[in-house]
Amino acid sequence: MPVRKHTILLQALCTSFFFASAQKEWKGWASAGLTLSITRKLDLRLNHLRSYSLSNPVDNGFNQTSASVNYNFTRKLSLLGGAMLTTFPSSLAEPTKRIYARASYKIRLAHLLNWSNGVQAEYHSSSETRYRYRFIYITRLSNRKEIPFLHLTLSASYWLYYNQGGNQIRYFDKSGATITRHSPDGLHRGRLYLAAGSKVAKGLTISLFYMQQNEFNLFSSEFRQMNVTNPVTGKITRPFDSYRVAGLNLLYDINLYPSHNKKSPQQ
Repeated sequence: MPVRKHTILLQALCTSFFFASAQKEWKGWASAGLTLSITRKLDLRLNHLRSYSLSNPVDNGFNQTSASVNYNFTRKLSLLGGAMLTTFPSSLAEPTKRIYARASYKIRLAHLLNWSNGVQAEYHSSSETRYRYRFIYITRLSNRKEIPFLHLTLSASYWLYYNQGGNQIRYFDKSGATITRHSPDGLHRGRLYLAAGSKVAKGLTISLFYMQQNEFNLFSSEFRQMNVTNPVTGKITRPFDSYRVAGLNLLYDINLYPSHNKKSPQQ
């Protein structure tokens, strides 16, 4: 697809994202990561994230720990694979596990910006009831060279999620009778990230970010939708989970090979 069409699509997604119906709940995410740069092409990554409700700071909604391997085939093409464990300290929900793989391709725009596009595939354990598989399209824009002030890197990303599998939900006629049961497969989530990262010391980067999540029924058929209301009881099955996040991320990069010209890994 030509660059112009890609840009128009990204603008349309972001515009619709801000005007979509969403809950106004705010959460705080704090994460810390370690990257071990084994060679110019190979990185090992560890990360831990904690999520809190800003309206109730003692409510630790979930924690995520992940480990992944990233390999840069070229300056443009990279492949990442990993596993993640999610726990829910504030509820009785069982921990969930996932494995994932992501292929990304990066190009330069006008020698000023890096633009990467990737696809991530995920497989989730049975304790994750909302879906079994997810396929995510990820597009990201960032400045190619650091801004001298605070060694800043600014970026904007959009993640579009396709869900497949998981527990089936009931779909009703106007009288409240069940018509059929299906898993709500389809495009049901979008996330917009805006981030500013600063290299405060050798190997150490601190990033502040804003994330807005919206859930929706994009191009979904009648019997593959989420947020389904029983017309008799008014109960909603699989309600949309939309919220906003203020986040802080610490990343420490340990370079294990002798080079002073290491390129930043593909995001």
